[in-house]
Amino acid sequence: MKAKAIRPKAMKTSPSAKVIQTTCLTLLMLVITALPVKAQEVFNKPESSTAKPVKVKPELKYQVKFKARSDHDFLLSADYRFFPEKASAKNMPGVIVLHDCHSQRNNYTKLSTSIAELGLHTLSLDFRGYGNSIAEGYSELEVKKHATDIVSYQNEIAVLRSYWQADLVAAYEFLRNKVDNSKGISIVASGCAGAYAVALAEQRHLHSMVLLTPEMSYADKERYKNLIDIPSYFISSAQHAMSYATAEELFTWSGAKQSKLQVYKGDKLNHQIINNQKYLVNDIALWLKSTLR
Repeated sequence: MKAKAIRPKAMKTSPSAKVIQTTCLTLLMLVITALPVKAQEVFNKPESSTAKPVKVKPELKYQVKFKARSDHDFLLSADYRFFPEKASAKNMPGVIVLHDCHSQRNNYTKLSTSIAELGLHTLSLDFRGYGNSIAEGYSELEVKKHATDIVSYQNEIAVLRSYWQADLVAAYEFLRNKVDNSKGISIVASGCAGAYAVALAEQRHLHSMVLLTPEMSYADKERYKNLIDIPSYFISSAQHAMSYATAEELFTWSGAKQSKLQVYKGDKLNHQIINNQKYLVNDIALWLKSTLR
């Protein structure tokens, strides 16, 4: 006898089973409809929409990063601010804000924000080794931590700052890509950053510059004097002899009609003088905008 192959019969849903399924689905929909609105959302909302939005820290809201050089992976950090609703025209000029040699861009947030509030593209840079522009081998804090004496510290810092001029050019190019080619770029430099601003003016066209309590060597001042007259706003403290003398000397030399010298009583330097003078940030912002027209 040959064994007969046993074939499973196809399962068929009986009419009564279909009725039960339909009844269950109807009851489920009635239950969901009867639930409060918030409870219904649990059933109706897709899984991806339940994810909470990521909160960005206020100090990082405007942070951007870009390469210092195309052939190197080191990234510079800066705050880029542009408020289109504040702009008086479709295309607006730009301003670079540089911190002094003893701080970082966060100390100039009030100033950079005030400039941006006038509708200008504003880039506040952290120089290499400071603020968020740090990496292994590029950190002022690490240099200070491992320095055995003042001479070794100064030598290491000098090496670190040897990159600053190229870093500033990279920052300029970053902002240049944000600003329409028909519009200019100006710079605000505090303390020792004034020398780097002058060097940038030798390489790129700057519409104006603000030199806040400038710390410049004899060679730096001579380089400034060799520039084509650029409207410059010099700010200094009367009791800080070096920056006061530098500001007065360069202001006297400047032939630009819009150049300005502002001297305050006391010995405040860099961002300290900004914090100590209530209306100074607004005055700087308005002066910059007037020179960029």
